[in-house]
Amino acid sequence: MLVSYNWLKQHVDLPKKLTPEELALRLTMSTVEVEGVNNQAKDLDNIVVGEIIKIKKHPNADMLKLVLVNVGKENLNIVCGGSNLKEGMKVALGKIGAKVKWHGEGELIELVKAKIRGEESYGMICASSEIGLSGLYPANSDKEVIDLGKIKVKNGTPLSEVIKLDDVIFDIDNKSMTHRPDLWGHYGLAREIGALYGAEVGKYEPPAVKEQKAKNKEQSFKLKVDVKDTELCPRYMAVVIDNVKIGSSPEWMQKLLMSVGLRPINNIVDITNYLLYDLGQPMHAFDAEQIVDNKKQITIEVRKAKNGEKFTALDEKEHELTSEMLVIANKKQAVALAGIMGGENSGVTDETTTIVFESANFDATNIRRTATALGMRTESSSRFEKSLDPNNAELALRRAVQLTLEVCPGARIVSNVVDESKFRQSTGLIELPFEFLNKKIGIELDKQEVVRILKSLGFGVEEKKDKFLVKIPTWRATKDITIVEDLVEEVSRIYGYDNIAGSLPSFPVIPPERNELRNLERRIKQIVALEFGFTESYNYSFVSPQLLKKIGIHEEHIELDNPIDKSRPLLRRSLLPNLLENVEQNAHNFDEVRLFEVGKVFWKNEPGERMNKSGDDLLPRQDVMLGIVFVKKGESVPFFQVSSAMQNLLMQLGCECKLQAKIFDPWIHPGRSAEVIVQDEHLVGAVMELAPVRQKEIGIDSRVAMAEINLSDLLEYIKDKNTYNKVALFPPVMRDIAFVVSGETEYSSVEEVIKKVDPLILEVELFDVFQGKNIEAGKKSMAFHIVYQSIEKTLESGDVDKIHEKVESVLKKKFDASLRK
Repeated sequence: MLVSYNWLKQHVDLPKKLTPEELALRLTMSTVEVEGVNNQAKDLDNIVVGEIIKIKKHPNADMLKLVLVNVGKENLNIVCGGSNLKEGMKVALGKIGAKVKWHGEGELIELVKAKIRGEESYGMICASSEIGLSGLYPANSDKEVIDLGKIKVKNGTPLSEVIKLDDVIFDIDNKSMTHRPDLWGHYGLAREIGALYGAEVGKYEPPAVKEQKAKNKEQSFKLKVDVKDTELCPRYMAVVIDNVKIGSSPEWMQKLLMSVGLRPINNIVDITNYLLYDLGQPMHAFDAEQIVDNKKQITIEVRKAKNGEKFTALDEKEHELTSEMLVIANKKQAVALAGIMGGENSGVTDETTTIVFESANFDATNIRRTATALGMRTESSSRFEKSLDPNNAELALRRAVQLTLEVCPGARIVSNVVDESKFRQSTGLIELPFEFLNKKIGIELDKQEVVRILKSLGFGVEEKKDKFLVKIPTWRATKDITIVEDLVEEVSRIYGYDNIAGSLPSFPVIPPERNELRNLERRIKQIVALEFGFTESYNYSFVSPQLLKKIGIHEEHIELDNPIDKSRPLLRRSLLPNLLENVEQNAHNFDEVRLFEVGKVFWKNEPGERMNKSGDDLLPRQDVMLGIVFVKKGESVPFFQVSSAMQNLLMQLGCECKLQAKIFDPWIHPGRSAEVIVQDEHLVGAVMELAPVRQKEIGIDSRVAMAEINLSDLLEYIKDKNTYNKVALFPPVMRDIAFVVSGETEYSSVEEVIKKVDPLILEVELFDVFQGKNIEAGKKSMAFHIVYQSIEKTLESGDVDKIHEKVESVLKKKFDASLRK
């Protein structure tokens, strides 16, 4: 969330010497995480007021002009294509060194001296979109530059001074305040800052709303609100205001809205957006003429939608609703999606003269579910789903009416104020023993200091002997403060965690229970990433049906009722589909892609853990898997490299393993797939190559090798103790051998036979398989690296020759192999 320093100062009297950077640090240490501090004036560095002296046609471009601009001490030649240029016009000129968005798009670029179609340009006459001022200076076309009008300032004056853009913007991490609904507006944050600095905070007390008697009955409206479900809408307030003139909002409001990233629209919409960020209370304004029943009667229903009911929102998108979703409706149709967005059929337009202000409170869970189901997370829904204080509804309505009467002097309140209120808040007393507080914090605090801190935060405090009786303010009572430990936290953070001296624990420290599966995951990540050179990928646990169809996977998956991403409604049962998607997205940019992931998969119809201790309902089985994919341009058989990597990995984990040929599903290459067997009989995974037809379907040019290991199953076969061999002091010798065998021969069988020939054979690695030219039909050529090593002496060439000849002899006998020289 973006927060304006100037906006905060409207509510709290900050210390004069306090800098924005110091405030950001204090907030981060006590309340919310401030990720950035941005000075608006710096965004306009080197952008000054210029006056156009002379305009000439560009000799080489019909759409461009040569403009001479005075910026005080000098005249600058500028090449510009603005459509509204005229001599004597005051403009915003970006000098060399200014940073702008080219045509209002993309990243900021720094202006340099440039030659445009043969003519030198020493800067840029800026459009409002190019320097972030579209709200203050709306343009009629994308070719219009800013016209500063007849302002009486010296040419060369910094633009930030002219438009008084002197704010500082704090970028606050939303995740750091999800538990604090009161901080989603400037006033709540100002209240917090007041407690931190002992500063005075202004009271938020707009005048009460009173109906203004009309000259005749025809000018009055009868307003009725019927809340069908008070659990989902504990409070709904509304009022009708007539004789409204739609126009621009005041400049001070526009600047505040722009400072937090909002585009000013019109006075009424801006007022609702202003209150969204000022008090943190979402509001909505209806065009009364669009929702009126007949004549001057308006009936608003707060009801659940009908199954299949269609609703078109202000974003012009049609949504199909369910009976669990809450809507605001008149007697004909839904006119707003409660707490999320208004309807296209009832929004305020330039022709609107009568409005209905809505200020309400909705159930947090229902808003969250509806917004997620429809993919409509808005600024409004993000606040309601935090559990707002129902009392804010009244404050916001009163302030909205006050502002409307100010910006529309002729406007009148022409209805009663409806307040359908059924909410209850638990602001009951919490006992805070003084000894308990000091014990939890670890230091002795002064009682008066504790009282000061709590009262500054809005708590009511009554002191009784050795304890405090604390009453919760309404804005902290919705879900925030519930137990005595919450009060300890409040005192601690305002006192300052950095003011509490650190000390070693005085109780015995018991090491946590070892999570063997988690330790296995860490070991595997280290080996695969650091030794094998693979990059870790971290995908969602969801998968797209379209992706599964492309790959050719038809197994049944668990379908989510309310997916976060509608394009991925299934829980994955394998890591490979998403990894293959990662490969498709990256293989075009790299010659080689090595990716791996460790994560859970979900098996349908296979029972897992209980959902709760007392119930019989079971979650689906969830296993932790290792998935690997490997692609390299020009690599004809990546399968063997991945096979070797898997064997190496399992060997390092202390597992005896072998690969056993197995034909899997059609999306797997039939001749390049094998089961991974450990301890002679236990299946823990598979190594495979993607079938060529599926490879093309996904959009990958090179062959793709994959592997998947079930770590939950593998854990049982990992040796607890490492075995150590004597370190070899003598160099290894490598020899290669290539031979032709039957096409049905499994490389794992060949490898096993070679290893048994002699104890001096240390490693055997397949590095090439070939079928085709010069190889008899039905046969294939296989090539292996063989590493020989002794721990007792340096092997002579003759020693190796003898063993190598024995290997050749065994291969001829066992596999009818013919050697290739």
